[in-house]
Amino acid sequence: MKIYDMNSKEYLDDVKESARSKSLCFKINNLDPNDSQIRNYLNQLFENRLPENSTIWAPTQIDRGNKIQIGQNVFINHSLITVALGGITIEDNVQIAPGVTMLTANHDIEHMNILKTAPITIREGAWIGAKAILLPGVTIGEHAIVGAGAVVTKDVESYAVVGGNPAKLIKKIK
Repeated sequence: MKIYDMNSKEYLDDVKESARSKSLCFKINNLDPNDSQIRNYLNQLFENRLPENSTIWAPTQIDRGNKIQIGQNVFINHSLITVALGGITIEDNVQIAPGVTMLTANHDIEHMNILKTAPITIREGAWIGAKAILLPGVTIGEHAIVGAGAVVTKDVESYAVVGGNPAKLIKKIK
């Protein structure tokens, strides 16, 4: 876990990245979905680290492109929302349905200017269902399935199917 004081120079410097990312998302979200310029803006957003065979559909709200790593053959459907201050890693062959939210930061309840962050990791071959919410520090295991609308507060084992709020094991698929 990393802690940020929202008044610190480190955090204020990071706000510049947030502004850069939000500006690029605005450009992406205001183009025709078939406009080839979208890929150019995505490349800028991810600093040329987005693999050619990975896809992100607009609209999207990505707040810190520099803190997100995306693997090969990843498909992210429309309406992804991130708070990526703590870092997000999406490994190869992941599928993300519409309306997914990934939050890597939360305020300290006793000191609202303090942000506590922890990374989110989505392992190879996982599938995140529509409108699922992933909270700070969770890892989604290989080939796991997170059901639509699930709120993931704890790690999900590989080959597990989870759902609900909070997400609970439904079954193992291997």
